[in-house]
Amino acid sequence: MSEITLREALSVLSRSSPFAVSTVSQRTRDAFDNLKEYLFVEQEIETDFTRTLDSLQAGEIVFLCGSSGDGKSEILTRHYEKYSSRFHFHLDATHSFSPHQSAIQALDELFDKRRSDTRPMVVGINIGMLANFANEGAERHNEIKESVERFLSGEIDAYQKPCKDALFYFLNFEYYPKFQFALKDKSYSVFAKALMKKLTSQTENNPFYCLAKNDETSKRDTKLVANFKLLSLESVQEVIITQLFKARLIKDQFVTTRALLDLLHYLLLGRGYLFDNLYVGEENELVKRISEFDPARTHTAELDQFVLRYELFLPDTELDEFIIELAARKIHFNRKEAKRGDAASLIRLFSILCNEQLGNDYHKKYCHQFEESLLQNYAEVWRLHKEYDGGTDMKIALRRFYTNEFIAAIQRYANRNAPDLSMLKDEIFLGTYGNIKLTAPVEIKGNYEAISNKTVPNSVKFMAYLKVFDKTLNPIAISLNLFELIYKLNRGYRPNKYDKNTIVLLEEIVEQVTELAKSSASLKFYDGHQIYIAKQDDDMIAVSGAA
Repeated sequence: MSEITLREALSVLSRSSPFAVSTVSQRTRDAFDNLKEYLFVEQEIETDFTRTLDSLQAGEIVFLCGSSGDGKSEILTRHYEKYSSRFHFHLDATHSFSPHQSAIQALDELFDKRRSDTRPMVVGINIGMLANFANEGAERHNEIKESVERFLSGEIDAYQKPCKDALFYFLNFEYYPKFQFALKDKSYSVFAKALMKKLTSQTENNPFYCLAKNDETSKRDTKLVANFKLLSLESVQEVIITQLFKARLIKDQFVTTRALLDLLHYLLLGRGYLFDNLYVGEENELVKRISEFDPARTHTAELDQFVLRYELFLPDTELDEFIIELAARKIHFNRKEAKRGDAASLIRLFSILCNEQLGNDYHKKYCHQFEESLLQNYAEVWRLHKEYDGGTDMKIALRRFYTNEFIAAIQRYANRNAPDLSMLKDEIFLGTYGNIKLTAPVEIKGNYEAISNKTVPNSVKFMAYLKVFDKTLNPIAISLNLFELIYKLNRGYRPNKYDKNTIVLLEEIVEQVTELAKSSASLKFYDGHQIYIAKQDDDMIAVSGAA
């Protein structure tokens, strides 16, 4: 390994690297193959895939499906040599067997082989291509097409892993999320954490660590070595994982294996230090998503004062000592030649090192500014929905969310056009007629029995259950975006155009509640300070007034 540098070795992580996609080939292995092999971390889907292959019977087909870059080719290539004599392998269903053949025709031809050869088949295929085959495949393969349609429509429970229908197995990367709420380990991604640990572990068995030591000894690529050391810190790894999970939850950003490797390449080899590379850079697709969570965008009195003091060159001996310690670790800030943007870089540094001791710990003054309280609160409510068994303690905790947050936000939003009535907890605003405001009584409660009989929440949302009077509403999907809006509404926030997608979801809930409230036998009319109550009594409507 002494012939190459750390920079060269890390090229195996890049999306543009020839090693980004595995293929079956006869070329001679070299050092870069060994580097890539060292980084291998087995995923749950591969464990299930191997188990499925070992149990395959004649005539059966395994569909390994997902999206581009999620690691299908890696898994298939690793298993090709061992199983290719026993099974038909079709490694990439976007490819055809001849220039004049479409991918669908290639699949038809592949499945035709089942008539003369009953060996099991293994097919790597994108979900989009799987749907195309269900629509466009030859009628002679209707048995396969119908099974695919049942899988894609959800008729088959895809959470049963692996998912089987008749002679066909489906293993879909979507049901093996790389990022999800953990019930025991606090990390949001076991896979990403294992990969970063393997890349940076300080052992002689790690070729990347050995190359980093060589570069450090030779005083070569000092910024890269500093970034490598930062990435080796478990607390920094958790910050990266948290930001990626937020991109998944808030931006609906899927994180494939290829994209994750490319991100690590950019974090280490980008133009700046790791803490800047994580949030700045149009060159990387994940960084563009994460950039919206840049801690340097956080405007609080303390952080704004820090920026002013730094950029106005005001004396700060503690900061000077801290910067000297950073320089000893090859992270350089020169206060005498401070450049615009250095303060932002320091804020990013503070945020990723909050759980690390460093010099005089100057950075810890600001760590409370970067707490992920919203994500932690959401994770706790998600966990309560997943584990709820009707127990008293869990019911009390859930009731706090439903009563104090969710139901309160529904009523606040429903009554937003009648500010003077906004604090009413048992009425919902129906409209204004002249100067008179009309409301109806409403009783909204959490449906805890439905929660105990729930389906398992997926990796990015949970289902909330409500009752209006005694009528059960349809389950309501609560994403992190909706959870945040609920929280903010209860603290005086007024939605704007940027909340449009999330507000639509809240409006649908309010509409369901309002429709049920309209069927009430009692209505209230507010005319200035005078209140009139109208109640239905048999075929008569009785009206009474109250001061």
